[in-house]
Amino acid sequence: MARQFGVIGLGRFGLSVAKTLSEKGCEVIAIDKREDNVAEAADFVTSAIQIDATDEKALRSLGIFNMSAVILCIGTNIQASILTALLLKELGVKEIVAKAINQLHKKALLKIGVDRVILPEIDMGIRLGKSLVRPGVSEQIELSKDHTLMEIVTPQKFIGKTLREANIRAKFGLNVIGIKRKLREVDNMGSTLEKEAMDINPSADDIIARGDMLVVLGKNKDVEKFKENGE
Repeated sequence: MARQFGVIGLGRFGLSVAKTLSEKGCEVIAIDKREDNVAEAADFVTSAIQIDATDEKALRSLGIFNMSAVILCIGTNIQASILTALLLKELGVKEIVAKAINQLHKKALLKIGVDRVILPEIDMGIRLGKSLVRPGVSEQIELSKDHTLMEIVTPQKFIGKTLREANIRAKFGLNVIGIKRKLREVDNMGSTLEKEAMDINPSADDIIARGDMLVVLGKNKDVEKFKENGE
């Protein structure tokens, strides 16, 4: 059975979340008080409904409490965001993820029991800054102050070698837990399509190709050492 999500607030951020969840095969109920936003979401979600999310009776009638999670994407109206979050908690929603517009908004949402709060502009600014400092890094998840899960462009010297030959763990103390690579396929119309595929837990005999991204796990200093020595 597909997971069910509610998305409340269908601005650019909310629409993006709703569309991504739908594309991943999830059932999505999209909610907004603006008719034009609801109409736009209706093209790709399971159900798009025009209601005021601060109306407890309307929310309850949708069975929102049965969702796997509800993503609260209300934009600049902090009061509506907090009130809706309170209603979702009272209705017994299992997991609430909310967008905040500043640190005070985030603090208030966490205080009333929201499970996870994101600050899209601040988070994106941090990621951009890190990508400029580390130009070879595509994605990075900080697991602790010293340890990182990172998706990194394959250094030139390892292209064409197997993971066994590269011996990255012994030389750099890093575990290669995945390889992301681009594959080309020909569809029924004869057109060549390019898509990304992730090889999780690759074998020692897998060959590292040009354009591959290595997903590595290890200490920050070891990742930097790997980049510097691999160029």
